[in-house]
Amino acid sequence: MTRLLLILFLIGIFLACNNSKSVPRGIIPPDKMEKVLWDMIQADRFSIQFLTKDSAKINVKEETFKLYEQIFSIHKTSREEFTKSFKYYMDHPELNQRLYDSMNVRGTRLREDMYKSKGDSTSRPI
Repeated sequence: MTRLLLILFLIGIFLACNNSKSVPRGIIPPDKMEKVLWDMIQADRFSIQFLTKDSAKINVKEETFKLYEQIFSIHKTSREEFTKSFKYYMDHPELNQRLYDSMNVRGTRLREDMYKSKGDSTSRPI
């Protein structure tokens, strides 16, 4: 009987360790959250680089929020689900760190690919 309890206890610990990347129901999973955040950062960059130049004609904040709504639609999520998930990740620093590290790696990879492609297309002297 004690053997059975010990085995069940060890299985429980093993399952708990394996589920360290999982998040509760109603929280956007890390891989999807990374994609949503990435797109939101790109929307912010677009707003800063392009929309602010035209700020006399448009409301930049309103246009940025429209971009966010498009992102939520693309990723089949809602502002409420995103906000709840964002707060969850902020309250769990280890998961949050993994999320931002992953986005950092993604950005670095894209930047390297961009520089490689620019280096390949440069003309060489004859």
